Amino acid sequence: MTRTNISAAQGEFDDGEHRPWPLHPQPLPGETVSSWLARTSELYSMITRADLLDSLGLDTTGVDLDRFIPEPVLTALAGKGACTVDRLREMTLAGYTPWLLDSTDPTECDFDTYVHQFSVLLPPGLAVPDRYRRRPPVGTWLPWVSALTTRACPLCIDALDTDADIVVTMAHQYPMLTSCTKHLCRLEFCTVIPGRLIFWERTPAGSDDHAPPLPVPAAVAEIDRRSVAALTNGSVELGVGRVHAAVWFRLLRTVVDEVVTPLIHAGWWARGLRAIWESTGRSRPLQTSRVPFENLSWDGQAAVLAAAATAIIAVENDQIFAGGADACLLQPRPYEPVDPGTAPTRSHFQARAHSAWDDVVAAIDAAVAEARVNSDAARSLFGFARTGCRTEDDVDELAYAFLELGIRLDWA
Repeated sequence: MTRTNISAAQGEFDDGEHRPWPLHPQPLPGETVSSWLARTSELYSMITRADLLDSLGLDTTGVDLDRFIPEPVLTALAGKGACTVDRLREMTLAGYTPWLLDSTDPTECDFDTYVHQFSVLLPPGLAVPDRYRRRPPVGTWLPWVSALTTRACPLCIDALDTDADIVVTMAHQYPMLTSCTKHLCRLEFCTVIPGRLIFWERTPAGSDDHAPPLPVPAAVAEIDRRSVAALTNGSVELGVGRVHAAVWFRLLRTVVDEVVTPLIHAGWWARGLRAIWESTGRSRPLQTSRVPFENLSWDGQAAVLAAAATAIIAVENDQIFAGGADACLLQPRPYEPVDPGTAPTRSHFQARAHSAWDDVVAAIDAAVAEARVNSDAARSLFGFARTGCRTEDDVDELAYAFLELGIRLDWA
């Protein structure tokens, strides 16, 4: 890009009407705003991401682009990148409210309301003092938000057609996921230069390539699949049917908190918690007794999520007995046959007295039934009924009545 073109581009950046930048790649699926801006700046030889933000003519000091973008800045970015405001909002954590979290402002997120509104493994009133020890100070906590460390799937990166498509994916940066749902392998820590390079933290000695991907347990892969479905579709299928994404993430966060309950405080339910951890092959991180899940190390978070995933699958398969009030959300709805009801009754009405007319009606019904199969009986019944006919038309109507009752008159 020549100096003249650079000057022209910078002049385009300074336009207060937010006309599109000369070069503006479209956001890729799941990409963060900061990653998209970094890829955009890579298209220019002397323009940085900070220059792109300065070109908006708005104060972006202290703005965490991947968490929450003020509406004026969001509108300006959308205009510069020829992208919709809604599309850019989806590239921030704010785009996941209120599904994943209630707000991106920690002062508006209450720990107890989010984490303890459900109960699955344990009765709701159990180990309350233990929960208080894990409660973070007010205004310092967001559900599922930890110190960001970039993660990516090595197999997804290998499958890219060009390095220009290397991006930071929003969902992979938060600890509600530990695996790639496409390749069923663990997300790996890395350093990413969007649109250019990626450096893996776990590499063989003397190699620039990544180490072989690590598979994840089936339970973890299944729970991660549901979380991705909740983020992309807004709902997830559970035993009771389809539930809203907000229910799923709060239910999952409840189980995450329940599995770290110290066994000494779990009472009768300690047996199930012990079985869950033993089946994962991991030990419960010691810090879980005093800090919330979001403040654990990444390895600690992975261990707790594996235990939570194991617990959820165990409850669904009826392998452990869950004492929580909302465990029914994970279990198939039992078969409930429709009550056929009872025959109508008039027992609450006074019985009607028997009359002589009842015998007459019964005798007529018997005579008709006999006339249908016996020509002599039909002839006798027709003769009896004909005594009331005064004209030939009356006789014809009587004959038609007999035919409608199924009585043959071929003898007439």
